Amino acid sequence: MDVRRSETLSKISLRVVHGFAVASFFFRPLISRLSSDSSHATLFRYPSVGLSLEDIVAKLSLNLREQPPDAIVAHSLGCVATWLAVHEAKWNGPIVMLAPPFSTIPSTRLLPRFLRWPFAPLLDHRALTAASGFQLPNLTACPMMTVAGRFDFSVPLSCTRHGDLEESLVTFDTHNSMLFSSSVATACLDWVVRNHTASDLRMDNESMGRG
Repeated sequence: MDVRRSETLSKISLRVVHGFAVASFFFRPLISRLSSDSSHATLFRYPSVGLSLEDIVAKLSLNLREQPPDAIVAHSLGCVATWLAVHEAKWNGPIVMLAPPFSTIPSTRLLPRFLRWPFAPLLDHRALTAASGFQLPNLTACPMMTVAGRFDFSVPLSCTRHGDLEESLVTFDTHNSMLFSSSVATACLDWVVRNHTASDLRMDNESMGRG
């Protein structure tokens, strides 16, 4: 076996999921910092402009089943797509959500419905979160952490709150500056490593109990 491939397989694999209309090069600093001696990060790419939220979830769900990572780091609208895809794919593991819009994004309230292109994901998110009795499915097997920016005017702090979170971090970042922040990347990676190790220990204990 190729030595480099063997080293990659032994590392914690992280899948990074982008949000709406953000070019992939914005994620290069984050992916670079999430890739260390003990981890390897890759970006899940999809055409976010014009594609429906349902289609994004389906593509991500398939990706999680075919190439399951050890952990996920999602940004913005990618957080909601991740939550729904993880539930659909029955994937388990730590999830870090950067600027997650768990409720309707204020700036999307005035978007006309006929602008499906290019705003389909945002319109679908608005319809989903505004629906009566809206509630994201339970992900009991997934420890979750959020990172919210105090100066994020795209997804304000009030939109990032949710009851099923292990940890929440508030920084002085804007919506996209957190993608370039070394301290945010370090916090994400440290949290993922801790929770991935704890998950492995739980699985080992359960296996011993069954044995």
